Amino acid sequence: MWPFPIFVINLPRSEDRRSSAITQLARVGLAPTLVAAVDGRTLDSVEIARLVDAEGRLRRAPKPLSPAEVGCYLSHRTVLERIVREGTPQAVVMEDDFLATDELPPVLESIATRTLPPYDMIKLGISEAQRKTFTPILPLTGTSQLVRHHNVVNSNLAYVITRAGAARFLAYGEPIRYPVDVAMNRSWRHGLDILGVRPWPVLPNPAFASTIGPDRFDNPASPIGRRLERRARKAYDSLAKRLDVGARLKRDAAWREDQGK
Repeated sequence: MWPFPIFVINLPRSEDRRSSAITQLARVGLAPTLVAAVDGRTLDSVEIARLVDAEGRLRRAPKPLSPAEVGCYLSHRTVLERIVREGTPQAVVMEDDFLATDELPPVLESIATRTLPPYDMIKLGISEAQRKTFTPILPLTGTSQLVRHHNVVNSNLAYVITRAGAARFLAYGEPIRYPVDVAMNRSWRHGLDILGVRPWPVLPNPAFASTIGPDRFDNPASPIGRRLERRARKAYDSLAKRLDVGARLKRDAAWREDQGK
């Protein structure tokens, strides 16, 4: 069994999501530790200005972070701070709009008991259907594999994170400039070693819409200077990502070879 906490982030007012999350985990023999989410709508402009690098954000993206995105960031940060403060070796962190498959318990048991390559974070599920190529590292169960994705997977629906990984991200993640899922996946910047499990043992629950909203992906017009700077940053990130993944794939191959000896 999984001997570590399973933190589920939930807005106290979202009783339907809380009930669903508890039911989903109970169905597969797991129990959550509920964590009250930060409601971004209750944050005043002064607090947001203290937390967010507004100018730095607009040098990286065409629009400011919404209060809901800031609240989501703070919710995950609260869990990571707890993991570090309590000395938890690793934990599962989940948002409350998930479906747990029957594979989740054996996958978690395998992560907890088997010899795995070094990692800071393991993605267990994503919020949207994304076609992401990957290289298998080793089987975890009869049907699930530990994998290395070839590109970032920007979703924090469900993941395992170690205490060292939580501490490393907390050292990187202030001030806030990105949504939390984007920030946590910038491994070429903060160094988190991020693996994944495929097929995903956690799926999005279609009964619930995102609390952040679809306008997150709007792309409003902005001055040409800002657009050029963002293109330059994007080009740098694209190259850095490819180099980072390439180096990690080589380390994965070396680890597999060493395990086979």
